[in-house]
Amino acid sequence: MRNPLKWLFRGLVGCLGTGALFAPVVLAGSQVPGIIIAEPNYNFGELSEMEPISHDFIVKNNGNTTLNIRDVQPS
Repeated sequence: MRNPLKWLFRGLVGCLGTGALFAPVVLAGSQVPGIIIAEPNYNFGELSEMEPISHDFIVKNNGNTTLNIRDVQPS
């Protein structure tokens, strides 16, 4: 007769392995932010050291949770 514990263990390992395969699908449907920037780059042209510069970058969150922008750096 076959060992039932051996088959139970194989079944559990099989289920856990299958669960790991489906984990990315579950995570993809979870709460995530999204970012849309209509104009991600802007050319300020020739700059003067004495003149202040500014530009409004419009940022939209198209995700389903809060979008936190933690670091912005000029390129």
